[in-house]
Amino acid sequence: MAGLGGREHIPIDSFEDLTRLVQLFRKDGKWIFRGVRDGSYKLIPRIGRPESRKGRTGISLGYDHGAEKTLIRHFIRSAGPYVRHVPATCLEWLALAQHHGMFTRLLDWSESLLVATYFAVEDARKRDGHGKEAMESAAGVKDRELPPTIYCVKDIPTAPDNKHDKIDDLPAVVLYYPPHISPRIPAQSGLFTVHKNPDKPFVPMHMVRLTITKSPLTLKLNLNACGIHKASLFPGIDGLAEHQSWLYKWGEHLKYDD
Repeated sequence: MAGLGGREHIPIDSFEDLTRLVQLFRKDGKWIFRGVRDGSYKLIPRIGRPESRKGRTGISLGYDHGAEKTLIRHFIRSAGPYVRHVPATCLEWLALAQHHGMFTRLLDWSESLLVATYFAVEDARKRDGHGKEAMESAAGVKDRELPPTIYCVKDIPTAPDNKHDKIDDLPAVVLYYPPHISPRIPAQSGLFTVHKNPDKPFVPMHMVRLTITKSPLTLKLNLNACGIHKASLFPGIDGLAEHQSWLYKWGEHLKYDD
């Protein structure tokens, strides 16, 4: 495999393809990575997605800035009894809310290509033979679900420290390195992008898309062999239990001698 060389799309046919890319990205600047199970997903935070806000009849109402501000205020007012580390800024509050599943204007990323790949194949299903269809769909020939994809972007400015309480004054898209409010953040090499217009797709100037064109399950098994799995990325009893069930399902447990 050659260098990045300005390419905008790279197919991943094997685990070896993926590991060779680790060094290429490392030598080409400060990249961050986001894995998605379906390559048709756009870079839109959850609060800005059409299905995130609906009327009583089920019709999408779209993003509403005023409703977002109300949501944040209610979360801050109500979260006190449940947090040990009280956030010091609005961005810290958003990071906490995002971590626990609330709709926010943040998107999750990782500084690790392999971690992002895990999230792309987390619910791995065998999709052999989809490589050609994926390329056609990415080119606009088809409109269908695409194979797992990793978004790779670089050269995003970092949120200035003096703007962490003034999220409406931030540039269009900035990076935010959250405090380690949970063991998951360092385990996942996690960070966020903050989106000024969360209902608009983020189209970075410098982006490479990695499309997993062969079996995602094989890739997930290889990642597991490298120590990247549910238990390592989600430290705690829940992640451990889910990972042990996955090992049982695929016969990957180490055997006891007795």
